[in-house]
Amino acid sequence: MPYICQDHLPISPWMKSVTRRLPGVQPLKSDGCFLVDEVFHLQMKHRKNLLYSRRDEVYFNDFETKIVSEELLEFVISELKKNDRYCFNGHKITRPDGVEVDLLSGDPLSVAAMLVQEDLLLLRKESVEHILRAGVLCFPASWTLNEKKNKSLTSIHDPVQEYGNSVASRIESMFSHLKPEKPIWRANFLLYDDFELFQPRLEKDEKGNSRRKLSQFMRVERQTLNKLPESKCILFAIHTFVVPYAKLATDQKQTLESFLV
Repeated sequence: MPYICQDHLPISPWMKSVTRRLPGVQPLKSDGCFLVDEVFHLQMKHRKNLLYSRRDEVYFNDFETKIVSEELLEFVISELKKNDRYCFNGHKITRPDGVEVDLLSGDPLSVAAMLVQEDLLLLRKESVEHILRAGVLCFPASWTLNEKKNKSLTSIHDPVQEYGNSVASRIESMFSHLKPEKPIWRANFLLYDDFELFQPRLEKDEKGNSRRKLSQFMRVERQTLNKLPESKCILFAIHTFVVPYAKLATDQKQTLESFLV
């Protein structure tokens, strides 16, 4: 269980009511879909190990063809070309940590997952609902791909108390009306007693996290949503921050503690 924690928390969704409430979405502006932070090399090494040792838990792809995965990889590459910390040489890309990734070394979804810190999930609209059809989820916050795959957004969020019928219908509508040129983002936050990024749990299990009590580590997910222009599938990308509670800024602690009272 490698110790992988950021030095500070750049996103504090509990600090503002607009980001604290569900769904709490905002337009995605200059930051882009994919971030590179100080633990990039550590998270990427952990992801590689998980994809090798626990692939059946962290990877699935139920699309009938490679078309959507190839579009995803093309999108990831186009985004990374905006970041001068990535170097491009033919069909090879050198990441910010100096590791070279061969774009022809595997299936497009796996290759995309080895380029960015974010976990990558793909949802396709079928009839009136979006269904989770593929993903690489190495850093789950108390859920599992095996239990959620091939389910609708509403079914996926059944255990979430705040996710009622009204929220479910609003989020389905938001997914349907999302435009490729107007991506959005949101963030959540959970308190954990340990720093491990890989936290798979079934719906029936004790979740191991809370918003009701102080714990040793604050875990925040920055979640971005992009609609791929050809397939119209939704890319749901998750960048995970884990910061020791003691390292939170004073105003972050004060607001959180008043919110938890």
